[in-house]
Amino acid sequence: MQSLLRAVPVALAFAFIASCGGGGSNGSPPPPPPPDLNITTAVLGVGVVGSPYNQTIAATGGTGARTFTISTGALPAGLSLTASTGVVSGTAAGPAGTASFTVTISDSGAPPQNDAQDLNITVNDAPQGRNDSIATATSVGNGTFSASISPSGDPGTVLNPDEDYYAITTTAASTVTVDINAKVNGSPLDSVIEIVDANGTQLSTCVSPGFTSLCEHDDETPGVEQDSRLQIWVSVAATFYVHVVDWGSNARPDKLYDLVISGVN
Repeated sequence: MQSLLRAVPVALAFAFIASCGGGGSNGSPPPPPPPDLNITTAVLGVGVVGSPYNQTIAATGGTGARTFTISTGALPAGLSLTASTGVVSGTAAGPAGTASFTVTISDSGAPPQNDAQDLNITVNDAPQGRNDSIATATSVGNGTFSASISPSGDPGTVLNPDEDYYAITTTAASTVTVDINAKVNGSPLDSVIEIVDANGTQLSTCVSPGFTSLCEHDDETPGVEQDSRLQIWVSVAATFYVHVVDWGSNARPDKLYDLVISGVN
């Protein structure tokens, strides 16, 4: 009796096996989902009426371009939010007070991701008269503040009343950079800065990486007398004071400088 079984051609067998393969297109796994979109900024710096303000609302994750909007509440008068970068900038117009608002971010993914963060900005009144003591220190946060100074003497001594004090308050551990820029203004100021506590005692947690140095600095760049710069580390929420003086001895109104603060959490 003849067998009814017949050999399957080799080429046909390979074609059959290939057609039964699993997986996605061309056998590749699907791409992983994009990382979650999250606003990471929780605290924004303090502003001062009549002074420039510049803060960035940071975010991580998402896909493609991001768009920031104010979804509830409003920024203080004079400030605006750049939708494409998350930068809050402008000159605070007043009145003094705290503005609360919600920032929403969206990305350009398909479908888009979203996140929201409640924030606030406190705007303080501009100081009346000179901020020439710890008691009359100007409160500042992250940002750039323009000022002028009359010379007063050296840090750590009994000074005449034309020095400048600024109060910085953190809400968590922070590494804060304090930068005095006078050269850019064409100023003759020979700045010196020190960081002190509420009693006027110089702190000793400055200068990376160790942060074990006394908090006093003269020339940021050798040969450039106008500019000074310090970094200070605080391990907890704290208030400390930036003391700005001039190494010279002749009072002149053209001794201008910019105070640049960053890293306040």
